[in-house]
Amino acid sequence: MKKLGSFLVILLLGLSFVQAETVDYYKEEFTLKVKVLQNGDAQITVIISILGPKEKIKEEIASILNQTNLTEEEAIAKFEKEQLDNYIASLANAGIRTKNQTFKLASIKEDNFTIVFTAYAEKFAKYYSYDNYWEMVVDPTRGYGTMPVPDTGLPQKIELHNVFIIELPEGAELVEYPKAYTREFGQSKFYVRSKVEGNKITVSSDIYLEENLSPDGFRALFGDYNAFYIHYTAPYKGEETYQPVKTEQYIKAEISKDGTTNLLVRETYLEPKEQIELMKLQINLMGGENVTNMILQNYLQRMAAQGITVEDANASILGLDKEGPLIIEANYVLKNFTKLVNGTYEYSFDPTLLSPSQLGYRAQNEINQSLRIEFILPPEAEIVEVPGNISREVKGNRYTLLTEIEGNKILITANVFVRYGAPFEDIQSLLGNVTRAYIRYRLPSEERMNLTAPQIAGIAGAAVLIGIALFMLKK
Repeated sequence: MKKLGSFLVILLLGLSFVQAETVDYYKEEFTLKVKVLQNGDAQITVIISILGPKEKIKEEIASILNQTNLTEEEAIAKFEKEQLDNYIASLANAGIRTKNQTFKLASIKEDNFTIVFTAYAEKFAKYYSYDNYWEMVVDPTRGYGTMPVPDTGLPQKIELHNVFIIELPEGAELVEYPKAYTREFGQSKFYVRSKVEGNKITVSSDIYLEENLSPDGFRALFGDYNAFYIHYTAPYKGEETYQPVKTEQYIKAEISKDGTTNLLVRETYLEPKEQIELMKLQINLMGGENVTNMILQNYLQRMAAQGITVEDANASILGLDKEGPLIIEANYVLKNFTKLVNGTYEYSFDPTLLSPSQLGYRAQNEINQSLRIEFILPPEAEIVEVPGNISREVKGNRYTLLTEIEGNKILITANVFVRYGAPFEDIQSLLGNVTRAYIRYRLPSEERMNLTAPQIAGIAGAAVLIGIALFMLKK
């Protein structure tokens, strides 16, 4: 759940040459100073001092200074320009707009390699009308709390001393900030300390990591830590900038008594409009036929792995040559689409349309996703189970599921709406106990499909959505 997507991730890991090397003992001091303006923009200063190991610092200094046909001053200027460009590009790729950036090599000693980065960062603090407060991310774990750790741990000892100094704008009232925290595992330690003086919050953390610290050790140090945020209220509102995400999914399964299923799957992408037009451009560049073949090959392999026999399949992409929705449609003729369990056929699907963990700690889009399933059974079928109706709301986030039966036809409609800024806890409350849904039915024994035991064991009931991840929810 701790997917920060933070501005700080890029800045917190230090210079790449140290992180990429195996060293005996890495030691660093890190300072982040932030002066937040009323509109959420901020002037930031990052100071990173690498204090060891000396040999690796000496090697890096030599690589910086030993430039053919350049004086020492020119070599340093070249390094600063390259690093500044890297920082600007990395921040831009992360969706962070900055201006007036500077990068300076403040110390180039073998026991103190210090860089200073400054910038004007737009929307460093975000306003959420959902909670009516402003939020910014501060990560005292320096990224180690969320990074994947190899089974063998990291190959070096690490010592980090970090200070975050946040100055809130005039009139702001502090609501939440990282508090004191202490964890130890063997010789490894993680400490957080904080203090508030007027509108200034100072958070410091110290991290000591043993060589080859195990993943269990990392979990013991950082696994329970979740105080990554500073929240404050203010007498002024902020501007919310986000994109709505709207999709519609439609599945029509017409099942014959001989076991053949005609399956239609349609996904309609409605918003965000600009991103949809970009997707269309990318599909046209790749070639529509190539993309449809990719869709079919992907799902034919999955169906085969589930024991579903595909007798015919085709797909098409609609709306590529005009503005408006992008529609992807696939048709299949299948055998063994439903699973036979103890004399009852079943089809199962995820009725939530959205996993809370997809959104990280907070929804960065307004999300509106709909699903419609039309299940047509043989006239002789006896319906045993259908999903129950659900209607639920949590702070303006809504989820509904409605099932109707018309003779041998089962109609299911579901919708999930998530407000921009909704935290993980609220989305979990909305969807967390919505379980997998089933359609179950029986056929007269003489009309059941003639399946051998191995075939029955290999069939899987699946919601066969196209799902080629044409766009990602922003984390």
